[in-house]
Amino acid sequence: MRILHSILLCSLCVFAPFTAFCGEKVELVILHVNDTHGKMQPYEAGEWGEVGGLARLSTLIKQTRRENPGRVLFLHAGDILSRGDPVTVYYGGRINFRAYEKMGVDAITPGNGEFYMGIENLQKQAARVSIPFIHANALYRNHGNSIFPPYVIKEVNGIKIGILGLGLVRTWHNSSQKLTLGDPIEVAKRYAPELSAKVDLLIALTHIQAKNDSLLAAAVPELDLIVGGDSHTQLDSPSRIPRANGQGFVPIVQARHYFQFMGRVDIELERDGDKVRVNKVDGRLIAINAETTPDPEIENFIAQYAAPLNEVIARSEIELKNDRDAPSPLGDLVVNAVLSQTRADIAVIYGNQGEFDIKPGDITLADINRIRWYHSRLVTARLTGAQIQQLLAARFYNVAGCRFTKAENQVTDLRINGQPVDPAATYLVATEQQIAFSNSVFESVHVDFTGQRVDTALEAHLRRVAVIR
Repeated sequence: MRILHSILLCSLCVFAPFTAFCGEKVELVILHVNDTHGKMQPYEAGEWGEVGGLARLSTLIKQTRRENPGRVLFLHAGDILSRGDPVTVYYGGRINFRAYEKMGVDAITPGNGEFYMGIENLQKQAARVSIPFIHANALYRNHGNSIFPPYVIKEVNGIKIGILGLGLVRTWHNSSQKLTLGDPIEVAKRYAPELSAKVDLLIALTHIQAKNDSLLAAAVPELDLIVGGDSHTQLDSPSRIPRANGQGFVPIVQARHYFQFMGRVDIELERDGDKVRVNKVDGRLIAINAETTPDPEIENFIAQYAAPLNEVIARSEIELKNDRDAPSPLGDLVVNAVLSQTRADIAVIYGNQGEFDIKPGDITLADINRIRWYHSRLVTARLTGAQIQQLLAARFYNVAGCRFTKAENQVTDLRINGQPVDPAATYLVATEQQIAFSNSVFESVHVDFTGQRVDTALEAHLRRVAVIR
């Protein structure tokens, strides 16, 4: 049974003056990261120098556990996948989750980035590890059940800790079409009373942005701590939000992004019989940089999966510049690869996702996975000439197999295979699933999945051509 009293935040302790409470002191250490976005290996961050690295984080976690035996809880507040290292992209997150399993993460709330490679991929990868994935408000459209368990209960140093997962899903994204998103505050209001009665400490592990964490803290008085993500907020010390019931504050923590920091929260509780009270909460960020020696176990684990990505699959004799929002040599390469592999009349794909150019020299598997961050599935559909004009007018796409003039969002002089397009005739269009699910021109047509992705089409194309001149 918990007693909700005020909390010491940043070394300021507030006690309920009317309560006599003398009991055993119990200490907990909560470690947390968020928005790591697949950056498993160290990288340069401008004036910060070399930062990050999953192996360095592992060193800090092991050190903290040695210094605080039996008192440590390790949480991840989401966006483990999306973008990131080629290892993350190529293996669909499998290596990331296995590494976290080795590091003993106690719970993960998936961020929106975990869904970009598809619900099926996320569930497959989550099922391969023993890590609790929790998400109370991502619900299946057809039956309303949550995609993962809403919470998990952990016992650390004799304290029962309830961890409630609340997240953000981009329901407009094709990978989330099967889902609906419940309001995180309303969902928390529903779960918090029953969960609070079962535990001594209640944590919301969230991926809903810091501003919404503040609203959550004010609305749900049962919460003792919010460990947040999504907004990439650097909270050097916990923020504190007054509870709506006037009984103290709820601390909120978040640790920026990309493994630049590990967050640490020190909690002192007091137990008297079956009653537990939070006495104080302190929080800080610990830099992850070159001063920390990487954990060789995690470093070697990542290296063995990174090695195959060094395979040379082609060579370029020219520089291929990238532009996400305008035609570019690299964009032309990728969309022409899609066209050749699907044998469609035209190919239409998004601008390349990565901020990456191909320099003259060898092209490796790693390079391909730097160009395309997500596992974008390819589809084909038959569209009329008029529908293709409408599609191309909507926004900038990389396009192959046709020529046209575009001004003020109007497409004119559209030609396919050098011939003027017949507005009533149909043509086979290859595109990404994301485009097919978000553009209205596809609503009335049948869409076929090719079994390919943009990255695999590019790989097959480059292996075939061997040299780019």
